[in-house]
Amino acid sequence: MKALVSTLIMVAALITLATVEQFTFPLAKLTVGVSDEAGASVDGAIVKMTFKNPVPNPKDWGTGRGNKIVTARTDASGFCTLTDHCDGELGGAVQKEGYYRGWWVPYTFHTSIDNKWQPWNPTVTVVLKKIINPIPMYARRLETEMPLLDAPVGFDLVELDWVTPNGRGQTSDFVFKLTKRVESFHDFSAELVLSFSNQGDGIQTMPESTWGGSELRSPHSGPESGYSPSISLLQGNSTGGGEYGTKNNPRDYFFRVRTGTDSKGEVVSALYGKIYGSIEYFPVSYKTAKLRFTYYVNPTPSDRNLEFDPKHNLFTNLKPEERVTAP
Repeated sequence: MKALVSTLIMVAALITLATVEQFTFPLAKLTVGVSDEAGASVDGAIVKMTFKNPVPNPKDWGTGRGNKIVTARTDASGFCTLTDHCDGELGGAVQKEGYYRGWWVPYTFHTSIDNKWQPWNPTVTVVLKKIINPIPMYARRLETEMPLLDAPVGFDLVELDWVTPNGRGQTSDFVFKLTKRVESFHDFSAELVLSFSNQGDGIQTMPESTWGGSELRSPHSGPESGYSPSISLLQGNSTGGGEYGTKNNPRDYFFRVRTGTDSKGEVVSALYGKIYGSIEYFPVSYKTAKLRFTYYVNPTPSDRNLEFDPKHNLFTNLKPEERVTAP
């Protein structure tokens, strides 16, 4: 009896495996166009596209999804076309020597006709940013608890600490002030204000056109003007504090600190930097709040270059969770 059961199980598994091997997703065709930031076509760029297909998994009597990487190079016009079966979503990346790696938002198909995904052969575009002048910078993922509540407190971006007497920092590059009301996880409100110490210091959001699509998330350099002297980040899930989550908090920022001006108020010296991601703070489970963000500072006064060389971080002996690898 046991032998018969084992035989039946083996037969069922073989039938399932054969069925799986015969099944394929519809065929997809996608064209990728690659250009540089000036709009010029980039030829010879390597395009790697991921096609996901069923993979037999007899152990579970079913299937998994396997990734098939198909590679092509762009032609003189900056285009290449790739074709294979897939599950309805095509993502991938583009690289070429002298450029930062780029990618496109995965293209999603919704219908198929005659076993072909529709639309047939759409085009996605990728802009490659040139590697121009990567430099050593102060770069770190910061996670720290705020030392004070209801009072401004300075943070030194170079010394990597709160200013004295709350730490060893000497220069208040960022000045944070936290106010909050916490009754419970379901009833709280908070405001974190970020301001600055000098006339001309400030912060501004990066344009949405720079978000995603490249290893270098930011432009190559920071703007000369347009910095705001403060921002207010609201958080809460009560009537008084708005919906749950942080309000007015985009993904990326430019900032300028240690600004010196002449008698006419013109900027003559400053340190420029950037923040990748949101400025996050968590006010409920802490006496004050935990603060978290990733920042970069160019150490050379008046140099607006924001192209970081990850191999030459001016901060040393960072823990793995503090290290920054993105340029």
